[in-house]
Amino acid sequence: MDMDNLNEYFYIKLSSDQMSAVLYCTDSYKNELEINETNLKQFLQKNKVNYGIKQDIIKQVLTNFSFENFPLTIAHGTLPVNGIDGKITYELKYTNEIDRTSEWDFRDVMHIPSVKKGQKLAILTMPTEGKEGINVGKVKVPAIKGKPVSKKAGKNVVYNEKDQSFYAASDGQLSVSGNYIQVQPVFEVDETLSMKNGNLNFTGTIIVHGDIPAGYTVKADGDIKIHGMVEAATVIAGGSIYISEGVAGQKKGYIRANENINIGYINQGNVFAGNDLYVENSILHSECTAVNHVFCQQGNIIGGSLSAGKSVEAKDIGNRMSTKTEIIFGVDNTIDKKEKSLLTKKEELRSTLEKLAILGEKLHTQDLSNNPRLRITVLKQKNSLNKTKEQLEKIDFMLEEMNSAIGSETEARLVVRNNIYQSVVVTFGKYKRIMNTNHHYVQIKLSHNEIVIHSI
Repeated sequence: MDMDNLNEYFYIKLSSDQMSAVLYCTDSYKNELEINETNLKQFLQKNKVNYGIKQDIIKQVLTNFSFENFPLTIAHGTLPVNGIDGKITYELKYTNEIDRTSEWDFRDVMHIPSVKKGQKLAILTMPTEGKEGINVGKVKVPAIKGKPVSKKAGKNVVYNEKDQSFYAASDGQLSVSGNYIQVQPVFEVDETLSMKNGNLNFTGTIIVHGDIPAGYTVKADGDIKIHGMVEAATVIAGGSIYISEGVAGQKKGYIRANENINIGYINQGNVFAGNDLYVENSILHSECTAVNHVFCQQGNIIGGSLSAGKSVEAKDIGNRMSTKTEIIFGVDNTIDKKEKSLLTKKEELRSTLEKLAILGEKLHTQDLSNNPRLRITVLKQKNSLNKTKEQLEKIDFMLEEMNSAIGSETEARLVVRNNIYQSVVVTFGKYKRIMNTNHHYVQIKLSHNEIVIHSI
């Protein structure tokens, strides 16, 4: 039979990804038709089926034809095999978190991942390229390459290309912040902070074996660990903050950590945690914010407001005296303001970058050989250009971190292990609900634009 005549009795349908071809038979087919392998394959080629042809189906059509068997998948392509993402394997536990078993004591929060100079910290596994596929039209289908791990050597850390490993360049505390692996040195105060020590501002981790009295300021790029209490003082950490006793802020102090805060109690405090807030006992008449979670499972939250991005767990919220207490889920005002400020700064830097680029183009047209002043101007322009680019990269990274930290109100939840009292205000974004009665052992969520209460 002529190949063109086959078009009257058969037709081909390709899948959307062209990875399979299905042969259909029309109602016009006549059993007495004679088909051979050559003209059937020519028919397939004309219909752009050139690869993965199934010989058993060809044989079935030629020797054991049955109208009821159609449609038949007559060709299959080879799917691409995507590459495997790279990974990083740490040689030791790098977080400050304690394993929270059933016997866990809330005060056991002082794990410090200490390392020695030359110690291996982590090993990188590189991503794979993957293997390309071929569709039924014999067209190559590229594979998706695996993504590399975005971890770099930070302070006091070196990367060895030969064994793809990170090593400590000094003794200190291992910390992983953003894209950087760092080793932070530790500064310790063996007593309550006083005029003997003054305010502290340190690039690594600070440990105070005593109290922080009112009026003092303690700042650290790493963690801050206080084996005592904090009065109306300022404590700011680039990592996490651990306070064995608690905060009596008198509505004047300020506690801020970019990571977690672990604390005994908060009384009239102003607290911000860039990740999670763990409180052993109660939160009283305070303004607290955690970008992710708040855990106050053994204590009460009474008075003031508490803002979280993902979840709040507490024993009791509010009291029988109907003290005004508010639980808020969503973007905190301080985060919103910071994001706007960063975006404004980003636009300013972009404008500066454009002006420096134009200046650079003009300077390159000048003859520098006999003009020392012009050479100095070129060097200044290059230096300013590089610094501006670095600042832009830093702001982009901060915005990316901020956006990834903000949770959705629809995924947030409030878990009450005992009582939530009437007059407590619960807010999910723009939705607000005032408790008009007491509830016991409940979970509160936002569902279909309505704040709902479920027993647990």
